[in-house]
Amino acid sequence: MSNLVTNKRCSLALVLFICFLITPSHSDTCAFTKNWSIYIYNGIQDSTMNVHVKSADDDLGLYSLAYEEGFKFDFCESIFGNTLYTGDFNHEARFVSFHVFDKEIENTIGCKYGGHANVYWLLKQDGYYLSKENKPFNDPEWVRRGPWE
Repeated sequence: MSNLVTNKRCSLALVLFICFLITPSHSDTCAFTKNWSIYIYNGIQDSTMNVHVKSADDDLGLYSLAYEEGFKFDFCESIFGNTLYTGDFNHEARFVSFHVFDKEIENTIGCKYGGHANVYWLLKQDGYYLSKENKPFNDPEWVRRGPWE
């Protein structure tokens, strides 16, 4: 009977540890994975932009950003490297939806194992832009990733 109890406790501890490893979380410190901060800015003058960001596990809610306002969220990447966050954005009658974080973004921005990296998104009149550094909105080094739909 004692061996059965010990085996169940070990099994439970192992399951809890595995769940801890594979679950992305909103945190400043990540055990065994990369820590990411995502920044999203409204770069359209005299406007309010609606922003909705979510993953399969987390719905971060709906936000309204005035010109030059930003939204930030942090998370620990899944140990399997399959973390995906999508964003839905609308401004007046225009709409766009894109991955604000996925494997491609991770590879573009770069982050050392166990490290921390920032991803910056800027939505402008002609589309959405990506940077790994926080730059002025008119900086030509923002990389255009797509247009409004």
